[in-house]
This record gives sequence, structure tokens and C-alpha cells, in this order.
Amino acid sequence: MKSANAPCIALLATGKFLVADLYTFSLVDGTVLRYTSFDIDVTYSSITWNAVGPVLSRSRTRTVIGVEVDTMSITIAPRDEDLIGSQTWLQAVCSGRLDGAEITLDQAYLSLELSVTDIINKFVGTAAQLTINRHKIEMEVNSPLEGLNISMPRNVYQDGCQHTLFDSGCSLLASAFVVAGSVGSSPTTRTFNTALAQDANYFSLGVLQFTSGALTGTKRTVALQQAGGAITLLSPLPVAPQTGDTFNIYPGCDKAKATCESAKFNNVVNFKGFPFIPVPETAL
Repeated sequence: MKSANAPCIALLATGKFLVADLYTFSLVDGTVLRYTSFDIDVTYSSITWNAVGPVLSRSRTRTVIGVEVDTMSITIAPRDEDLIGSQTWLQAVCSGRLDGAEITLDQAYLSLELSVTDIINKFVGTAAQLTINRHKIEMEVNSPLEGLNISMPRNVYQDGCQHTLFDSGCSLLASAFVVAGSVGSSPTTRTFNTALAQDANYFSLGVLQFTSGALTGTKRTVALQQAGGAITLLSPLPVAPQTGDTFNIYPGCDKAKATCESAKFNNVVNFKGFPFIPVPETAL
């Protein structure tokens, strides 16, 4: 049940009021962005939602009893001058900055004199699927009940390791394996040369994050690292990097036992795969 304070209830009883949608984007890096679809800024309890910013619209929200995951769709039409840090909204989506963001939708109830009487929460969820084109972003937001959508049983008997590289089960620290590098000659949105001296495929399936230039903060999975340092990314960048742009790169893991016990990681004690399970056979 939604509750409202006495002034808001009295305002609603008159039938003469205004409603403003308030959007709060809480990113995983700690950045908090607040916007409203109203014509002017809305301030309540010393918090301001800005009217100047990307154009926001949404689908209807629905609340049901039970464990069904509620969803909401938000359409974001940003201007070139609307930034998240130093990136445009489209660049931020491509670099993954909105992945896992918490989205809160509130509604402010205002008198005809534009005085806010109360704010009532309508929806809270996590950014799920993000679709972009040249002009707008389509964001699907799922309620926290999505966290119950997990596969059971949790542990599955399989050849490959069930841990993710550098997670608590793996126990290795990413900071111990990070390597700094810079973009060399002939960069494109997917390939560029570097001076990395590691053996071929040492960084394949790993992660590369730019630390300077227009792509600062942008992450991509490394599809292939060749001997000599040439890098091929799994998905293209929003723009090609410039020669000299710096990055941090982390090795990849194919989850095989041989990789885990090799000199690359030397971590077979934490390997959680079952490579010796017999292959299923069919008896006739």
C-alpha cells in the first residue's frame, strides 16, 4: 500500500494538482543522476531533480502480489551536452557504465502554485537490457525480485571451473595480474597494435579498460591477443582509440584445469571443475 502525508491527501481531495515523474539513476560506481520529466526543477527535502537533461518517458508500472518480476521500460533521448562524467549517454551505455544501475521512479504531487506536498515511490529496479540507436536509449528495468531467478542447483558438475576469474572462489587478485599498455599503430574500433610482450592468447578472453583519451573508462572483452601484442576486441568501440591512449589489461581464463595449474595462474588448488567425470554413454 502506498502512503501519503496529510497535506498530499488534502491536495488530492481537491482534484486540482500536478504530477511530476522523478527519475534517479544510481550507478555502480557511485554516481547518482536525478532528472524529472516536469517543465521545471523539482526540489523536495533538499534533493533536486533536474528538468534540464535527457528527455525521459516510460511505460506504465504494475505491482502484483506474489513473486512475479515487475518491469518498466524507459526511453532516454539525450542531447550531446548531456554527460555522465566526461562521456555522453550513448558512450556511457557502450562502455557499460549503466550496467547494473539502480533506477528509482518517484512521483511528486504539486499544488497549482508548484509547491511539492509529497513524493511517493512508484518503482525501484535494476537496469537490465539496454538497446541504443543513434538518438535514444531503450532501457528495461526489472524489480529486485529478478534476484530470485537463479538456476538450481547452484553447483553443476561440469568440465570447466565454476568460478569466475578473480572472484572470491578463485581467490586470485586482479591487481596482481593487471598490465598497463598503450595503443600502437593502425587503431580501429576493434583492432590495434600494442607493445605487450606476453605469449599469444595470454590476454585472450580477458578484459581491457582504457585509462586515457576519449575512451577513458570504457571496457571490452579481448577476443584475441596475438604474439607481438596485436589486440582484437570482442565487440567494437564507440570510436577508434588514438595512438598513445593508455589502458589496463587483464589476462583471460578459459576455465580449463590445464590453464589453472599452468604457470599463468598456478591456482589449481581453487579449481572447481570436474574434468574426470565420464562422458555420457548410451547403451542399446
